Amino acid sequence: MAIRTTRIETGAVRGVPCGNPLFTVFRGIPYAAPTEGANRFAPPRPPAPWEEERLCSDFPDLCFQPVLKPGTAFADFFIKEFYPCAFPMSEDSLRLNVWTPAASTADRLPVMVWIHGGGMSTGYGHEMEFDGEGLARRGVLLVTLNYRLDVLAWFAHPDLSLESGTGSSGNCGILDQLAALRWVHRNIASFGGDPDNVTIFGQSAGGSSVVSLLVSPRSEGLFSRAIVQSGSYGTAGENRLSATLAEGEAWGEKACGLLGKSVDDLRALSGEEAFKALKWAERHGAGPAPRHLSDPYLFPVDPVRAFATGAARDVPILVGSVGGDRALFAEPEHPIREQKRRALRSRLGRRTDEFLARFPLDGEGGRIAAALLEAGPRVGDLAIAHGQFRNGHAPVYLYFFDPHVPGHNAASFVPDGMAYHSSEMWYLFGVLGRCWRRFDGRHHDLSEAMADYWTHFARTGDPNGNGLPSWPAFHPDAPAMIRLDERRICTEDLRDPALVEFLDFLHDDVS
Repeated sequence: MAIRTTRIETGAVRGVPCGNPLFTVFRGIPYAAPTEGANRFAPPRPPAPWEEERLCSDFPDLCFQPVLKPGTAFADFFIKEFYPCAFPMSEDSLRLNVWTPAASTADRLPVMVWIHGGGMSTGYGHEMEFDGEGLARRGVLLVTLNYRLDVLAWFAHPDLSLESGTGSSGNCGILDQLAALRWVHRNIASFGGDPDNVTIFGQSAGGSSVVSLLVSPRSEGLFSRAIVQSGSYGTAGENRLSATLAEGEAWGEKACGLLGKSVDDLRALSGEEAFKALKWAERHGAGPAPRHLSDPYLFPVDPVRAFATGAARDVPILVGSVGGDRALFAEPEHPIREQKRRALRSRLGRRTDEFLARFPLDGEGGRIAAALLEAGPRVGDLAIAHGQFRNGHAPVYLYFFDPHVPGHNAASFVPDGMAYHSSEMWYLFGVLGRCWRRFDGRHHDLSEAMADYWTHFARTGDPNGNGLPSWPAFHPDAPAMIRLDERRICTEDLRDPALVEFLDFLHDDVS
């Protein structure tokens, strides 16, 4: 039976049995102090210790975030799929959950730390598709966490940058993730985990957070492997989900001006009041708040340059995307020539004209742009692999998840059968039975194989083992990925001279 009670740096904790009572889950352990008052908009502070044994039986409150309201196709789809229940929100929410199969603190089992997605604006660490039992059955600990979101996470202001001591502000969500990883490094041995064998993994905004941690010098020594799921979009050109620190500070000043409030005034409000005030400012003149700022303290080098020059962390990486991710890049309302131009501009930004001068749109440039449109999100996956290989870093393994997902989708933006964005999580965590869709045995077999691949990778840095179909590491002479679907698991050749030309231009230009 797994550890039920243990002691961490802030006090004794007691977990509860999982559905399989051989395993234990510790829910809602504070890794940082509440973010109310003076702690709002500030880097996370250490949590207060406790005297009595703390029963960790309940998942924590959510960080403040927008609530999906029924009535639109987008909201209705995701409410049905992932968010059927509402949960309390508060600023006492920087907490994490630990699932462990370890019988002793001496076991030193591999650890996987999950960073949820949600566009940097929504989500939480105990969504119903996240569960640690399937990983525990394979001898791996799972940690999931909450981190600040939306306007309370990414609010920047010159006054905050001045008080920070680092000259930056507005990246509290990333600072929270770093604080959680430091907590894991200091405490996970108390749950039978190995602090020297930590894999970070995340999907969508969680995947892009993993990319951020791979390129930030502040994450040094906190993990030894990384998995990026549908989150590599900022590695192959300009990141449309990121803004500069100056842009973030300007938004903060504009929001405060519209509200007639200072930073101290916003801190004097309750968390709910501050959240609603800044959302009001968004709607009444400030415009959408920037999320995830490219500040020089956390990110002295942007992801494109980091992977091109070797500044990204030298650890094994598993990276991939799902079939439905293509919809995130498609712009079918534009004529094909304009789609090609926009595909290049979204990747290259100010360098587009230089690229087209070398590769005209009516010739080689058009062929390259067509390859970008076809590859969609896989361009970012390849950019990571291409950069890590050319800099002599640890191996990269590429995948593409594209099963036929059963069930009729009322939302027109999700065609029936599509492996929609985020669908792989039901499989990875082994919780197909929690979804309303009627998966068959082939889907369950795929789920088992994926969990095996991911946990093999967490254990050794190589996903291969246990008779699974071979998954080759990326090599530019024979670039390949593994295709994951319910009919077959097989490798596919990724050789495309047009994409190679694009990545050579991208990496040579910035390095």
